[in-house]
Amino acid sequence: MLAAVAHETEPVVTLTHLLHLCRDEHRVLWERSGDPHSAGVVMALVSKVADKLPPPGTATVLEPSVREALVAALEQADGIPPVLIARALAGLIDERYGHTFAPWFRRRSPYQPAVGDPVPLDTPDLRQVTAMRSTSPPWRLAHRLDETRHVRLAGEWVVQFRVVFDYSLFDILSGAVNADTVIATCHPNRDLREFNLTGGTSDRTFPVRPREAGRQRTEIDHLIEQATGAGASIVVLPELSVTEVLAEGLHEWVRRPDGPRVLVAGSYHQQTPVDDASSRRRNTAIAWVRGHDYPLTHDKYSPADRPVVEDIQPDGWPELRVYVTADGWHLTLAICRDLLNPQAVNALSEAGANLVLVPAMSETLMPFGGPVAHLVGTRQALVAVANNPGEWADEAHGVSGRPARALFGHPGLGQQSRLVQTPDPGPGVALLTVRSAAITWLPRTRPTRMPPAAAPRSSSPTPGSRPPWLAALERRTHIPGAHPSGSGETVQLRPAAVLVLLTGGPSGPGVLLPERAADLTDYPSQLVFPGGAVDACDSGPVAAALREAHEEIGLDPHSVELIGLMEPMALPRSGFLVYPVLAWSTDPVLTGSVNHAEVTALHHVPLLNFADWGALGDVSRFHGSTPAVDGAEPASLGRMTAAVMDQLRGILSHTKSTGGRS
Repeated sequence: MLAAVAHETEPVVTLTHLLHLCRDEHRVLWERSGDPHSAGVVMALVSKVADKLPPPGTATVLEPSVREALVAALEQADGIPPVLIARALAGLIDERYGHTFAPWFRRRSPYQPAVGDPVPLDTPDLRQVTAMRSTSPPWRLAHRLDETRHVRLAGEWVVQFRVVFDYSLFDILSGAVNADTVIATCHPNRDLREFNLTGGTSDRTFPVRPREAGRQRTEIDHLIEQATGAGASIVVLPELSVTEVLAEGLHEWVRRPDGPRVLVAGSYHQQTPVDDASSRRRNTAIAWVRGHDYPLTHDKYSPADRPVVEDIQPDGWPELRVYVTADGWHLTLAICRDLLNPQAVNALSEAGANLVLVPAMSETLMPFGGPVAHLVGTRQALVAVANNPGEWADEAHGVSGRPARALFGHPGLGQQSRLVQTPDPGPGVALLTVRSAAITWLPRTRPTRMPPAAAPRSSSPTPGSRPPWLAALERRTHIPGAHPSGSGETVQLRPAAVLVLLTGGPSGPGVLLPERAADLTDYPSQLVFPGGAVDACDSGPVAAALREAHEEIGLDPHSVELIGLMEPMALPRSGFLVYPVLAWSTDPVLTGSVNHAEVTALHHVPLLNFADWGALGDVSRFHGSTPAVDGAEPASLGRMTAAVMDQLRGILSHTKSTGGRS
């Protein structure tokens, strides 16, 4: 080892030699590492070496003077086992030369280690990603003799799998996971009747595929759109929810500017030729990454035996491919029961897998909780398991159960993993917010089947229930279609709408305002009107505003009365032309559930509370924060929201000063 250290210029190779000594003499290392005298001698020797080493990040090779200092420290043991010095020197090289390890591995990509070879080991700083304390130290759970922060020696696990470290996405996937990332699992199917099961649920079955590919594509497109609309940048579809053609067609989603950055397009059964006389049946997962033209693939090697007997023929030596990113994420794909193999879970942990995306098709996700918790605990991993369908049945017994729709693993969860259970087996989307570990279920929305728009002005809810100030607002707004829509000139802004819902109260009119979640990219922790872009399924701004209010806060459109449209506002930075839709309700009804991925609370804000602020003539003060409402802490007010409320206050103040005339 001394001869190798004396001549080796690559830091990662020298580090490997030192870690080999630590592995070979681990008993001595454990016995003597707690001895105060030995620790003091080792510290003194290593300090001399540290003085001769360059600062971290400044050198790429071990210069002769550095190599001489390393050898001298190991030769000057003076009764101290050299393994103690080797362990301390390994940590020092890792600290000073760790920046050279990734380029070393990248030059060898795809890198397939043998037993005893160095393995890249790194973890992103979770303090920059999550808002809670992690369940283990940021870079490792325990003090390992054969690892440092950036490198671990490969064990026997690399002979059980064809382990490959792939750096082809090193820069492309940089920043794919941050504090604002939302991971979504999409669930397109209700029950097994939506699949073709060639052998039923009792005989060997191949292939399993969606019964109606066109309908399945439409359903998946809508769920991906719903997921990305909720902020998801990583989307996972379930096992066998696609055909090969359908999976390839989903590539277009990562090419769209509003699409996900990573899309695991489920998995599919395929039959590939081995030679002229034979073929192999496979279950293949496919994933698409923005900026990368080729799919990521993974073949399942653990066939299902119930409730569907999966007739596939996996290779005898399965591959475990780890995609390493510049910021320390190790992305891997697994298919359903592959994650229940203890050896596979150990290999994933040893390989540093910390972003594990899993398409599944199982009658229960309960057994997956242990493996997921292991990955979270040892590697601080983020895990997303997408299950399908929502209901399991067979010919003899009918409905046999409703499994969990998804399973998420996150370092901030108390049990390190959590199942997503839903009362209804219909399609939907499960969301995991990385910063807060918040989990949300969104049932599949169907805008085309939304209730009709609220009644026109002529159908007041109750005679005499409408306050007099509504008349002033009616005179200053218009009903859609009551006047020409514009001059016909081309406008390069996308139409959008917000619902300005007014209610009555002892102090006059109030406004219902949702408070946005703190981890959203747009308007985090701000009070804003519910709303969004006018979609193709909307008949206009009114329909869009009511639809968005229904999706965001569960508002029943039948419980509000339309007052009219205010003048649209152009938002050049975001590219929208926003129509404020004014509505009134004595008692707004929330029939649906609040979308907790976007909304943390609902506030009723008295409109005239803002009058004194407006008199100050200081726009920044007006846009600063709102009074505390219903005991809540003050929250900032969105700029456009503040501008609309200022207009409303001005109209009502003018009406009051003129005795009701305008």
